[in-house]
Amino acid sequence: MDTLIDTRTVRLVRVFDAPRERVFDAWTVPEQFVAWMCPPGFGLDRCELDVRTGGAWRAHGYKPDGTHFAKGGVYLEVKRPERLVFTWAHHADDSYSSPRGHETTVEVTFRAIGNKTELTLVQGTFVDVPNFNGHNEGWKGSFDKLSAYLVRSGLS
Repeated sequence: MDTLIDTRTVRLVRVFDAPRERVFDAWTVPEQFVAWMCPPGFGLDRCELDVRTGGAWRAHGYKPDGTHFAKGGVYLEVKRPERLVFTWAHHADDSYSSPRGHETTVEVTFRAIGNKTELTLVQGTFVDVPNFNGHNEGWKGSFDKLSAYLVRSGLS
């Protein structure tokens, strides 16, 4: 179920056919994160996740046109297996040393429903509609890949 709050905040809710701990791991174990993060056509070739309050994360990936990107942030809250809160910003190019763009905050909650997990993601505040639209569609595509990954990897 997707709910449009406004065009400055993304809010998505998805139920995954996997236990909460497994879904949480997909967000916090680098090898799993790389397998599903980014919508179809995009992907990550590497990431570093220091999953602790105050720890940093960063990811390097590619776009459908073959260009590369870098993004990253800091974990503001880590409460296994219930909640992750972290900042998110793209770098100006594919180098972590390039300036970072507008920073948003991503809040992810994981609610157990038997052997399934209801995941709620809230991200904002976006500076404009194109950024909102890009992330809204990007997360939907990423969640499709996450669902397939959980089934494919036998984690569900």
